[in-house]
Amino acid sequence: MKRKVILYFMIIILTTLSLVTLGFGITIKQYYYQSVVNTIKNHAEATIPEWTTGVDFSNIKIEDLTDEIMRSYNHSGADLKLLTRDGKLIQSSTGFYEDKTYSFDPSVLTLKTNYEIEKNVKTGENIMVIYTPLIFEGQIVGVLRYSTSLSKVDTIIINILGYVGMICIIVAFIVFIVSLHLGDSIVRPLSDIMFFAQRMAEGRYKERIEKKYPHEFGEMANMLNYMADEITKVERMKNDFISSISHELRTPLTGIKGWSETMQNPDELTDEELKLGLGIINTEVDRLMGLVENLLDFSRYQSERIELTRSTVQVNKLIEDVALQLQKKAEEKGIRIIIETVPIAITADGDKLRQVILNILDNAIKFSNNETLVHVTQSVNNDTVVIEISDKGIGVKQEDLKNILESFYKINPNSVGAGLGLAISHSIVEMHGGTIHIDSGYGNGTCVYITLPVECNKKD
Repeated sequence: MKRKVILYFMIIILTTLSLVTLGFGITIKQYYYQSVVNTIKNHAEATIPEWTTGVDFSNIKIEDLTDEIMRSYNHSGADLKLLTRDGKLIQSSTGFYEDKTYSFDPSVLTLKTNYEIEKNVKTGENIMVIYTPLIFEGQIVGVLRYSTSLSKVDTIIINILGYVGMICIIVAFIVFIVSLHLGDSIVRPLSDIMFFAQRMAEGRYKERIEKKYPHEFGEMANMLNYMADEITKVERMKNDFISSISHELRTPLTGIKGWSETMQNPDELTDEELKLGLGIINTEVDRLMGLVENLLDFSRYQSERIELTRSTVQVNKLIEDVALQLQKKAEEKGIRIIIETVPIAITADGDKLRQVILNILDNAIKFSNNETLVHVTQSVNNDTVVIEISDKGIGVKQEDLKNILESFYKINPNSVGAGLGLAISHSIVEMHGGTIHIDSGYGNGTCVYITLPVECNKKD
């Protein structure tokens, strides 16, 4: 991994340096070549020869003035040839004459200076050939052809590129050293995180990444720690659930087994004892069926196999029915249920909403102190129905409050039930597009807020 990081990093840097060097080489070559062209061009434009004084080209040909022209426009370090507008050689500064016609870019006849790079066949060196117009009183009367060796210019360019190459090598070496450190900074935390992830895959969820890493690595480490915390919590809840379910199943089964063994000898029992035993068996069977039904409901909600049967539901009537159903249980503890509702109909699954309100109101009665009040208030806020169920019971500690809606969570592991009531209620309300919020103070009671939309558009 580290080698790949360094390799990729070096490939990027070397490619970048190569492109920069290539671009710099092209630019510096263009700069020096253009400098030579500009020097020749400026010399030609700045020359004001004496031969132009009093010359009338209507009567005199340019061939008659070649000596004066060559002497005026000659430039040291360059060979000069005087050409006609058609490119035919008139005279050369070398004194060597040949019947030859040179071809050049037609733009020269539009007052532009052009150049070409040629190679000397004998010496093999590059030669720059510059064509610039010979102008007299705004008219082009001929073409000046300068040719100069580029050996010195090319030597300068090569030397400059050599220095640039040395700088690039130094930069590449520095980058290599930096990439080693960078590779370590990337690979080492990644290796640590991968090692920790492997330990988690082996089931060691209690271990944590203690080191602090910057940026994305730190976020990844925090996420893995968080995942380990969640898995540990789920494992703990699973163990608590197994323990709780075992206890919940054992208690009614013990009663059923005990009475079934006792009733094997009915002759030794009175009618009242037999009736009592059958009643206990029936009660415990109902308790087991309720527990199994809760588990099945929870499984359906978790796998999203529950479908809502929507209809028009009178919320105020539903609350009153549930309160009446739990009235006897409340009276046994001297608890009064105070109901405040307003008539409102919503589109919802009435049976499942009944299950939610029944569960929450039953908890309020169960955990309330004797001779206290339980308030059930229902109101309408815009397009939302708000149901508030509050009690003056034992309340919930803050550390338990954040987990109270989770599956199998029980504040008291020894209490009756599997810890699924609120989790199922939460799922039902969410399926209706609503929310459940719980406020509680330990020793000061609990208040549960249920919000439901008047028109439920959420998919099943």
